[in-house]
Amino acid sequence: MKASMIVFPETRQRIDRYFRALTGKANVVPILAQINEHVVKLCGGDMREAYTNAKKFVEMNLAVFQYYGLDMPGFYYDIYNIEAEALGQRMNWAQNRMPDIDRQHPLIREHSDLDRLSPPDFKKSGRIPFVLEVMQRCYDLGLPVRIRFCSPFSLAVNIRGIEPLLMDILYAPKFAHRLLTFLTDEVLIPWVLAQREAIGQPGASGNGADAAGSPPIVTVEILEEFVMPYVTRMNEKIGNVTSMGYWGYSYLIRYPQKFRRMLELMAAVSPGLLMCLDPDVAITGPEPYVEFAIEKNIPLMLGLDTLLLQEGPIEKIVDRCRRYVQTGARVGRFVIFFNDLSINTPPEHVHAAVAAVRHFGKYPVEPYPLESFQMPSIPSFESFMKHYGASGSSSS
Repeated sequence: MKASMIVFPETRQRIDRYFRALTGKANVVPILAQINEHVVKLCGGDMREAYTNAKKFVEMNLAVFQYYGLDMPGFYYDIYNIEAEALGQRMNWAQNRMPDIDRQHPLIREHSDLDRLSPPDFKKSGRIPFVLEVMQRCYDLGLPVRIRFCSPFSLAVNIRGIEPLLMDILYAPKFAHRLLTFLTDEVLIPWVLAQREAIGQPGASGNGADAAGSPPIVTVEILEEFVMPYVTRMNEKIGNVTSMGYWGYSYLIRYPQKFRRMLELMAAVSPGLLMCLDPDVAITGPEPYVEFAIEKNIPLMLGLDTLLLQEGPIEKIVDRCRRYVQTGARVGRFVIFFNDLSINTPPEHVHAAVAAVRHFGKYPVEPYPLESFQMPSIPSFESFMKHYGASGSSSS
């Protein structure tokens, strides 16, 4: 199926709703979602083409975003891989999966390998041109452009391997710091600057992804010395840089001081939005994050579980949305996030989650009972595209 590059008027209204939510002025809780392979499957596209052809990538993602009626287009390529691949890290391509690091062949097997490493060419290395074209196409469509990067610790994991890096931290900390400093100063800072230059916005915010810097992979002490300081270093050098995607807080809930410290560290590197995700939120309940966000006067995003969205049932999805919305709305500046829509997630599950947030998340949020929700009629993706006259051809 061919998708369209048309941006519907209601899309722009929903985007505006998201930004209003960050200032406490939204009329309903906005919804964001990470959508990777699910987009390609829904559009009947080819996975390799989707992650190498910027035009196709933007077309498909924009169509699916509008089909589900989300509030902020994500355009999620494989964010964790771009810098590693540009440095020379081998990648794996599977037929029905987005590309991923070849973890059997890390780029840095010995400490001496770092001495042979050179910064990428930020115009042509790896798939950097693909990312820059995606950004330019979004900019040309008048859509918010997301400057993304793989945060220093997660990038180090991707080119060194998690076990070798943790051994470095324990037994060769000077090397670990040297690696992280190189990645921060010679790779990530220039990469963010290159993205800013590509769209002509030297002050645009850059958002890092750092899932590897999470318990139980790391301790709070490692976070304090080897993870967060390098995001802070980026921010000090080029400004307006944040990092998100941390998880594993439920492992710390039995240790209140460490749990608290984890949230403080997350807020320090993302002061504009605290992002807390399932499965941790489902385990601990949303209340600790809501109370922390209220105390710190920081917007809150709660992320809905990938497996729940995939497996359902719909009643459980709706109930989770209801609980998170009715609790999270107390913050005033609140956003719902779908952690990842997998390739096997049924579209009706996504529509149910969106409809549930819309129903229970109207401000002022009321404690409506679960039974008040009614599942809406769901158009197929094909009929949706035909309705907008988008199935025949596309434009750039």
